[in-house]
Amino acid sequence: MNPCDPTLPPCPPCPPPPYPPCPSVCPPPPLPPPCHSRPIMRGLHWAQTKRKLTQALLASAISGALVYVFLGLRRKEAYRDFYAKAELEDWADEMARKGLFQSVPAETLRQT
Repeated sequence: MNPCDPTLPPCPPCPPPPYPPCPSVCPPPPLPPPCHSRPIMRGLHWAQTKRKLTQALLASAISGALVYVFLGLRRKEAYRDFYAKAELEDWADEMARKGLFQSVPAETLRQT
C-alpha cells in the first residue's frame, strides 16, 4: 500500500441505535510514513563539492576534446598542406631582395 495514497480508510460505521452511541469524532488514523527521504545533512557540503568538481572536470575534458577534434586537427592539416606546397627558398630570396631582412645586405644579393 502506498503511504502517500490520499484514500485513507474511513471511520468504522456507527452501530444501530440500540447499541452504545457512536463517538462523534473518529480517532485520528496513524500517521503515514513520509513520502520522501530526509536529507542527509552530515557531509552534505563535501558531497555537493565533490559532485560539482567531478562535473566541472568532465565538462572541461569533453570541451578540450571537442576543441582538439574540430579546431586542432583542421589547423594541423592546414599547416601541413601549407608547408608541403610552400616555396620557402623563393620567398626568402624575394624578401631579401626587397630589403626585409636586416641581416642580409641588399648589395650582396645577385639579381636574377
